[in-house]
Amino acid sequence: MNTSSPFQLAWRSFWQLKKHRHEPLWVQLAVGAALALPIGLGMMLINGLITGRVSDHGWWRASLLFNLFSCLCVAYSMLAITRVVEKLLPAASIERMSEAADWRSALVINAIAIGGVMLGAALSLSMYTWLTDWDGWTSFMGHSVAKTEFLAFLMVVAAANWFWWRLRVKQDRLLHQAMEAQLRLLQAQIEPHFLFNTLANVQSLLERDTPRARLMLENFTDYLRASLGQLRHTDSTLEAELAMVRSYLTLLQIRMEDRLRFEIDASDDALAASLPTLLLQPLVENAIEHGLEPKIEGGRVRIRARVTDGQLDICVDDDGLGLDGPRRPRRRGNGMALPNIRERLRTRYGGKATLTLTPQTVGTQAALSLPYRTPA
Repeated sequence: MNTSSPFQLAWRSFWQLKKHRHEPLWVQLAVGAALALPIGLGMMLINGLITGRVSDHGWWRASLLFNLFSCLCVAYSMLAITRVVEKLLPAASIERMSEAADWRSALVINAIAIGGVMLGAALSLSMYTWLTDWDGWTSFMGHSVAKTEFLAFLMVVAAANWFWWRLRVKQDRLLHQAMEAQLRLLQAQIEPHFLFNTLANVQSLLERDTPRARLMLENFTDYLRASLGQLRHTDSTLEAELAMVRSYLTLLQIRMEDRLRFEIDASDDALAASLPTLLLQPLVENAIEHGLEPKIEGGRVRIRARVTDGQLDICVDDDGLGLDGPRRPRRRGNGMALPNIRERLRTRYGGKATLTLTPQTVGTQAALSLPYRTPA
């Protein structure tokens, strides 16, 4: 068993709100202790430098236990308050606040940290007074240096939380930009093939079926307008994504004629959902290229979108050759669409979004599930 895994998970999520936690409680307590003990030693060193008692070995022995005990109380108070907040808040609110760029997350985490420091300090003074003969409260209230140190500690905790939040926002933004750059590179590799095929079909139809060629050119223009507009943004709505997919399928339907049929069914709340740009079309392209085009009689593509329990669920079904059917030779850039989508989902939503391919009795189903959000 890899014992570092739960510790790494607990360390990364110590300052995050999560409705469901998979790491054991003892691991969370161990991480809290690992965080508290160095802070306790650091605060002792600062106190010794301020008071000039840093070279007094007797002072170190007398105050070491209390300082370490106080820091453990603070760390565990923060942990307890975090878990109480996670239990009381609905899952949807925690999910929104868990996003790094959400300023509410920084405020809540800061409030938890400051509340944990105050509660932990009060508990440590009360418990230490109860366990020993030393009156901690009287000593603290009558000692101006101690109160100044406590106030400085609160400010350090607040500043550290703010710095951590800004660092996380920057890291997530860089990851998101890298994924979008990869998407544009992939799109640039695939689009010319589709563009040249369509123009060749238009040219061929001009000689024998001018009205159909005109219809194909009109739909091709609509598709280009929609796709180029989408590429300028990192976020879109399902309604806009489906409009582009509809233009794409209509264009292919003119070329494939009776070999391609499609159906789009999305609820009103699903249409309003926000999602990353060009997340849906690669699934439709896969269904056509690997499922329907190689099949002599063609088939049908059905796209369904619903909102269920705070998740946007999108299914792309086809009755083509299926996952076990013969594969076409891959073009440059092909075969990267699904891994690209999964990586984009992981970067944007963590473990809250999934993409699964399921073989059907006839054909394949691609199911996309991601947190339901509407544009801000």
